[in-house]
Amino acid sequence: MKNYLILPALLLFLAFSFSSCSEDNNPDVLGTGEVKIGMGIKLQNSVNPGARLTNAGLEINSGFIQVKEVELETEGVDDSGREFEKELEYRFPEIKKITFDEFDSGVDFFIAIPAGNYEEIEVELDLIDNRNQPSLELNGNFNKQDGSAVPFKFQVFGDDDDDWDFEVELEAEDDDDLFFLDAVNNPLALFQINAEGWFSGVSTSELEAAELTDGVLLITKQINGSIFRKVEQRIKDSTEIELKMN
Repeated sequence: MKNYLILPALLLFLAFSFSSCSEDNNPDVLGTGEVKIGMGIKLQNSVNPGARLTNAGLEINSGFIQVKEVELETEGVDDSGREFEKELEYRFPEIKKITFDEFDSGVDFFIAIPAGNYEEIEVELDLIDNRNQPSLELNGNFNKQDGSAVPFKFQVFGDDDDDWDFEVELEAEDDDDLFFLDAVNNPLALFQINAEGWFSGVSTSELEAAELTDGVLLITKQINGSIFRKVEQRIKDSTEIELKMN
């Protein structure tokens, strides 16, 4: 039986499961230890019926991020009762391109840590451009008011900018409390990205008036920059989340 605790963050959601993680498709395992924290990224299902969006014609159905390394910070108490703090960096053998859509909820990679009593676990995904591809990309369609549709693409060329990194903190509910993880209690952290919500501050009229590039509604820092800046701020506001553990 899996017990899920959902953090109702505005634009980025986290599920946490105390259950043994499977290793389907042999995802990368970073680090060593009995506990394997499974990390997965997917698009949230389309917004709830009745939710108000100014850009109702926008549909986002796929995307990817590219991860250079994972930074891990842990705080806790060891078997001798001594407090510890550790900072570790794990680099993938090559840049990790993680593709996602709303139907993919599998594990993309694992972080292995020792069993123990933890006060805080902080995971940061460092994004980077690679092979002329952006750090983050979203794809879909924009259905125009005249009934036609055009392909949609949003790209972030971050140039290894820390502002685009995704960060998750797992903490005890009370500052002085600890939570225990071992080989049985393996957590699964699932990012559910509400990409359409990132565009909730962009109006339909702005998208209708946007410049097309070879027939594609392309949004980057240089192309349709006013829209990009609106979305940029909402993404940056949603990339740091905290989950309190009971």
